[in-house]
Amino acid sequence: TPETPPDPTPGGTFHARPGRVAMFLNAAADKLKREQDKRKADLAKRQAAERRAKMTADLHRREREDLARRERQEEAQRRAEERAELERVLTNNEGVRWERTFVGRRSDAAMVKGIRARCDDKVVLPPSAWRELTNAGAANVGSANGVFFEITVVNANGGGTRRTHAGALGFDGPEGEVGLPAPLMRRLGASSAYVAAQGAEGAEGAEESPAEDDPVTDVDVALDVKLSFRRLPKGTWVKLQPRSADFQGELAADASVDLRELLEATLRRRCALTVGDDVAVPHGDREYALRVVEVSPDDANGGAVSLVETDVEVDIAPSEDYEDAMRRLAEAEERRLAAAAAVEQERREREELAREEEERRAEAAEAAAWMHAALVSCGACQRGAAAAQVRFCEPELFGREGRDVDDGDGARRDGPSSSDDS
Repeated sequence: TPETPPDPTPGGTFHARPGRVAMFLNAAADKLKREQDKRKADLAKRQAAERRAKMTADLHRREREDLARRERQEEAQRRAEERAELERVLTNNEGVRWERTFVGRRSDAAMVKGIRARCDDKVVLPPSAWRELTNAGAANVGSANGVFFEITVVNANGGGTRRTHAGALGFDGPEGEVGLPAPLMRRLGASSAYVAAQGAEGAEGAEESPAEDDPVTDVDVALDVKLSFRRLPKGTWVKLQPRSADFQGELAADASVDLRELLEATLRRRCALTVGDDVAVPHGDREYALRVVEVSPDDANGGAVSLVETDVEVDIAPSEDYEDAMRRLAEAEERRLAAAAAVEQERREREELAREEEERRAEAAEAAAWMHAALVSCGACQRGAAAAQVRFCEPELFGREGRDVDDGDGARRDGPSSSDDS
């Protein structure tokens, strides 16, 4: 029947029934709980996002701090190395420090003056350089053994790439420039191809070596070079390494060639040697390149010695081609030994697997034989026990005429006789 409406009160209102109030309150409580749960979930998400953001910010901050600390350490190390280098230079130069950047151009001043000795690595400087050197005291320091300079090619980024050492031919050149003989420019990497690469690629082009058959023929080829005053010791011993095996195969093996005289004539054209330099030994219609790999005394000059007024002993090391061939042979031998070791290891592993398989088969056969023997023994025991039970517990089964009884083990025995019973 339809629900009867509540009785009105004197004021014209109705009293809600308790069931509806409870339902309303439950719905409100559920809604409030849902809202609270949602607020809690949103708060948890917001807190999680804030924690992630804080962790990310802390990580970035630590990375920036680590990067800044590494940069400071590298800068401090670089400054310490610079200070150590400056101290080394000042000690070697007896307190004299002089360096200056010039535009290096090809100069044939030695050839024009008819100078043939020590002409391949002597430079021409402007008069202002001599005044600066004199004021710095370099003339007195280097007077006993000549004035020498470390020459470094300055690339587009301001750093040095190639370096060598040279002497001074004169101080009558144009200001802002230094005259470099063609062999020295070639040693510094100055060729038409080098200059084109230097202009196109900057520092990367400076790393490429010029070709041996690409002489510096253009007088307008120029390099930015830095000259630093250096006091070089007199060399007593150098080691040269041929760049190719042709030197030993063609020149050193030829009995008609006086190799000592040839090397002396070549070194007489130089006034300094630097580790890493190439010495060109001309003979006939070709030149043989030898790399300077070691000098003595090897002091604080970075591997450079003077050849002026000194007797130098020269050793010839195996050529680079020979060392490359020996290195390739050694690598091939290492690969062969590694392959042989791998084959031997594989053979041993196969033998070990075969031995283990044989042992497993032997153990399985032994276990099967033991099981068979155990089963046979157990069956015989059971049959013997059954026969004994029949004989002693059920004697009526045996006849008085001495019938044979099978004890269960396959043997036939006589039963009890009448005489025995009597």
